[in-house]
Amino acid sequence: MFPYLKSIGLSLTGLSLFIASISIISKPINAGEPIIDNNCQYHVRTPEVFRKIPPQKRGTIYLTSAFDVNRQKYFLQVYKFPNATGVFCLATFNAQPQKLKQAQLIQDKVIEKVAKDSSRNANYIVTVRGGRNDKFLRVHYRLNLSNPNQPKVTPIIIIYK
Repeated sequence: MFPYLKSIGLSLTGLSLFIASISIISKPINAGEPIIDNNCQYHVRTPEVFRKIPPQKRGTIYLTSAFDVNRQKYFLQVYKFPNATGVFCLATFNAQPQKLKQAQLIQDKVIEKVAKDSSRNANYIVTVRGGRNDKFLRVHYRLNLSNPNQPKVTPIIIIYK
């Protein structure tokens, strides 16, 4: 009876040491898409990031659209946040997305729709609602990215429903 107790004790000790070493080595993360802040920066889903970036400042990808300018491929990314506002970012293959700072007319506004303008390359039609609770005012803008370093936003039409 004693030989069995000794082998069980050694097995349990080895198992507990193995579990302890795995828990020390492994770093806890949550699976899923990365966390995106309102400056277009991606963050790995870790407990520290969850504490640092509150839920209302975490965006999800609403739109990713590719276009070519001067033989270079660009990506327009629009992130939506829990308060229905959107942030417009521009990226290339080799670089992190950057917030379009020259597009203040449409940044951090309630975005209703973003569509590529089929008649013009690197142009998008953006529909912005007047506010979260505004059911009447809609403004349509043209986002011209034919010069990605100098994006232009021009109002097209204002609609009162």
